[in-house]
Amino acid sequence: MNNETIDVLYRSRITLLDHLDSEGYDTTPYRKFSTKEIMEMVKAGPVAGAPPALMMELMRKVPEEGRHSKCVVVYTLGKIKQKLSAFTLKIIDKDEAGFDPTTTELIVITLEPVVTVFHAMAFACHTQHATKVRYFRAMALVNNPLKHQLVPLHEKVPAAEEEELLKSMYAKKAQLPIIRFHEDPIARLIGLMPDDIVKITRPSLTAGECVGYRICRP
Repeated sequence: MNNETIDVLYRSRITLLDHLDSEGYDTTPYRKFSTKEIMEMVKAGPVAGAPPALMMELMRKVPEEGRHSKCVVVYTLGKIKQKLSAFTLKIIDKDEAGFDPTTTELIVITLEPVVTVFHAMAFACHTQHATKVRYFRAMALVNNPLKHQLVPLHEKVPAAEEEELLKSMYAKKAQLPIIRFHEDPIARLIGLMPDDIVKITRPSLTAGECVGYRICRP
């Protein structure tokens, strides 16, 4: 494992922890680490049946109704694209791995580009296994995409507010522009699922800000 890859793993881990902290997860147990420790984790790998050394299990600070209480983060340093289904299903197997999709979501960090097969697998997990799974390439998380000056503010609209919002817009969900589930990097990062509505706020020279809404679709 070269130093460049270690640096990517280190920086992507910081970005992910910062984001999950903003999402309400307790990241404290995983905050104290350095590039040297990342290197040792990579060398260690799974030991004597223990979970992978780069794996994280985070709990939500304050339980919220309708949201997962636990997030499992798995780093994979090998190529998994050709065996993605088997790789993922082994993790989310309730009987074998004890994974509970009603309380737990899964994030997989890979060194490979996240291409069509990953998007399809995330959708299959949602429709066939009622499980929220997201895949990210570590390189894409070296810097936080949500903080890029060209990325407008994206906010998921709470389900309880959707009906009132649509009434105020004299619109139906089917009439909203589409943001692609898992394929859109921002939709994936903020955890949008099919049928979710997202509020997008852009700066405007004339109005100060411009607000639009999109529907998440596969």
